[in-house]
This record gives sequence, C-alpha cells and structure tokens, in this order.
Amino acid sequence: MDKKEIVKQTAALLAERFPMRVRLNEPLKNHTTYKVGGPAAAICIPASRAELQEILKFCHQQQAAVYLLGSGSNILVHDQGVDMLVFRLNKCCSEISHTDNLVYAGAGVLVAELVKYCEKHNLAGLDFMAGIPGTVGGALRMNAGAFVGEIGDRVILIDAMTYQGEYLTMKGDKAGFGYRRANHLQDKIMLGCQLRMIQGTREELESAREGYLAQRAAKQPLDYGSCGSVFKRPPGQYAGTLIEKAGCKGLRIGGAMVSPKHANFIINYENATAQDIFQLIHKVQRMVFQQFNIWLELEVKLVGFSDEEEKKVFKPN
Repeated sequence: MDKKEIVKQTAALLAERFPMRVRLNEPLKNHTTYKVGGPAAAICIPASRAELQEILKFCHQQQAAVYLLGSGSNILVHDQGVDMLVFRLNKCCSEISHTDNLVYAGAGVLVAELVKYCEKHNLAGLDFMAGIPGTVGGALRMNAGAFVGEIGDRVILIDAMTYQGEYLTMKGDKAGFGYRRANHLQDKIMLGCQLRMIQGTREELESAREGYLAQRAAKQPLDYGSCGSVFKRPPGQYAGTLIEKAGCKGLRIGGAMVSPKHANFIINYENATAQDIFQLIHKVQRMVFQQFNIWLELEVKLVGFSDEEEKKVFKPN
C-alpha cells in the first residue's frame, strides 16, 4: 500500500472512531489566510491533549503522514492539497492563565488573544506582537516577532509532544531561537509555553498595542488575503526595499500581486491559485537576484509542493 492509500485508510478509520473530531477531504483554503489550497485527506481537531496523543499514536502505528496547522497564516498550500492528516489544536490547547508575572498560553491560542490577555492583566513584554496573525504554537516554531522583539525573548518553558505521541518539556533557552526560527522545535508539536512578563499599566499597554496596530494598518495590505511577510530579511537589508528597487511592486501573475503598499507582501488580489502565488514568489526572487545578487529566503512555509518545485525557490537557478 502506498503512502497516499495509507493516509486515506487511516483518515477513514479516524472518522469512524472520532466522527465529531475528523472531517474528510477538507479544503485547506478554508483554513489559511491566503484562501488557497486543495484538500487534506482529513482535518483532525482533538478535544483534549489526551485525545491528541491517542490519535497521534494511532497515526504513527499506521505510518500515516501528519501535519500541524495553526491559523494557517504563514503557509502556502498546493492547489492539489496534501496527502496528510492535518491537525488543528484550537480546541485541545486553548488555555491561557497567569500567576504573578508568569503567563501560560496553549499552542492553539491566537497571538492576538495572548496580547489582549496580557494587556488586561497589566503584563508587558509582548505588546509588539499586536497584529501578528497566527497561534502561539506557530509563533514558537518560527520565533515570531516584529518591531522591537521576538516571542523567544519571553519564553522560559515549552510543553511539547513528539509525533509519536510522547510528552516532553523543554527550557526556553534550549529551543534554539534565532531570527524567524527555533531550530530544536521543528520536529515537535507545540502544546503550550510559559512566558516571563514584566509589570505594566493598562493605559500604557493599550496605547502601545494601538500604536503597533496603526503602524501595520498604514504599511500592510490588510484588506487582502496574504501570509504576511513572504521573505526573510537578508542580513543588513530589508526584503521589501530590495523587491521595490528591483521593480516588482505591483507585479502580477494570475490573481496574485506584489502589494503596491508593501513589497514583501504577495496578496491574493483576485481569486489567485497557489500556483499563481508560487510563480510570483519565484519571479520576485529571480528579479532581485539579477539586480542585487541576493537570493531571498522564504519566510512562508510551502505545504504539499514537490521537491522539484521547492528547489526552484530555495536556491538560485
């Protein structure tokens, strides 16, 4: 039995066993901020960590491929979809609490919820993340940040699970946090984290949050589907500046466009396909490389693309 059939069979078995938790052939465009992407064999939304563990162990026994999806804000899913079981943790890892200046947030909590929770309880240190899309789990895996900091600056403890269903806990300084990466978290499923905050005031935090949101609204194309920043910042440079200088602003392929408002955003301007967006990403990379000899590295994650397709965007060609 090939991998595709294994996943299909496993999905059917899970749908029988957990009918309220599993949706077969679910279009992933319904779960991504780009609003593109074909179907997954199944979407699994466990109700508890114990249920997540049980389902993961079953998938491991069946040798079925799985993928963890947060809010779908930093991914581009292939038009043909994925032969995988896609998990969402918005039900089983949605807790948020604090004791003194220590905040615990489940991986399924939206970053926006965490920022507002901290503001409500006069806890400063993450206000710069206002307006960052996605979940805490996704933010941990890519060490999300903006303006003056990154989430890794605040993390002191991480709860995780292996893809075999084993629990583990890791200190924040062992996660391998760096610019838009967490080297030691990529092979693990995030369950939640503890963050060390500092005391602030509601007025200061509200003002800071509103300021960051205003900056985003002024500079980013928030009216269109996107993944946020497409490319990482090259050392000593800004991707958006290079893209603009290379003459890419407003460039279109199909329904995808390099945003006229912010060149490091490729937007779903008019019923784009994933292939439209992918081809535009590659064209921007080539144009920037031809002019500056800098190959822009992707910040967006590709899901369901072939090795051959990924090679096109991961190195100059």
